[in-house]
Amino acid sequence: MSSEPVNPSVDPHLAHAECERLARPVGSPFRLASLKLPADRQQAITALRALDVSLAEIPETVSEPQVAMAKLDWWREALLGMTRGRSEHPVIQSLLAGLDALGLGEEARREDSPLIARLEERLGGARIELEYEGFAAEADLEAYLDARYASLFALYARLLDASDEQVDAAARLGRWHGRLDRARLLGRHARSGRVYVPQETLARHGLDEADLYRETAPDSREALFREELEHIAAGLDDWQATGRPPRLFRILNAIDREHLRLMRSAPAELTAGRVEISPLRCWWLAWRAAW
Repeated sequence: MSSEPVNPSVDPHLAHAECERLARPVGSPFRLASLKLPADRQQAITALRALDVSLAEIPETVSEPQVAMAKLDWWREALLGMTRGRSEHPVIQSLLAGLDALGLGEEARREDSPLIARLEERLGGARIELEYEGFAAEADLEAYLDARYASLFALYARLLDASDEQVDAAARLGRWHGRLDRARLLGRHARSGRVYVPQETLARHGLDEADLYRETAPDSREALFREELEHIAAGLDDWQATGRPPRLFRILNAIDREHLRLMRSAPAELTAGRVEISPLRCWWLAWRAAW
């Protein structure tokens, strides 16, 4: 562990509270999945999730491209500051403190470390969203999903002291979790000019981007939705490594599967908005997956 102290620019308790607010709202799948984590691992994983939420909010809430890019650049500088033991934001401060507690503080202070490389991948995913140009082929979409989601799931596994095989499996789960997340928001994103379906897939079904949210569209739209959901289902069935996955991933996967079940029962709903699960149902799914 590094002997460099974390710069106490924010009260540690307030920093942790801010991460809790961002990452673990009451009843959220992530809160349910992380409830039983040991305190040190929970702090680091919660801070990592808070960073993810903060980055995800930029393209969703900032309409001016230059302002959004400036925010992303600020976060990049904040992460560089972390490699020097500085933490001028409560999320970064809490993350660095959590990594120190897990004995990963020295790695977090090396710009060329695998941990920092994963965080840089996540920043790259945010940049793809801000500089959106569509996804020509399946490989382009997968590269985005790996940067946006798989990078974080791999880091969660690292913070759970998982084996290399389990880290790779977590990254695969992250990719499919992300693809499901994009499908749940497909209509909303299409209305705002962002479509997380490869152009080659749209062309194969004879569709354009506007067909994804129009009230009336060719029958091939539902065929595309069903194809995408079947593709996600296959991925969620084939991500695990040898042995039982950590509880965090079992619960997130169980809730993902329930979302997928609802979406497959009514694929037309993808044009209208996000499919939601009741809080009580989420609690039950989490309880069952935990055992």
